[in-house]
Amino acid sequence: MPKNRMNVYIEPEQKERLEAISEKTGAPVAELIRRAINLFLKEKK
Repeated sequence: MPKNRMNVYIEPEQKERLEAISEKTGAPVAELIRRAINLFLKEKK
């Protein structure tokens, strides 16, 4: 599926936590963000 580029601003703590999860899981930060967005969107249906 094609992806669209977006710029978002996050808090330094959010960035640190995402990077830590990325290192632990091996998933890129961008993938973690996409997963979080998908969970949010499913919740808001």
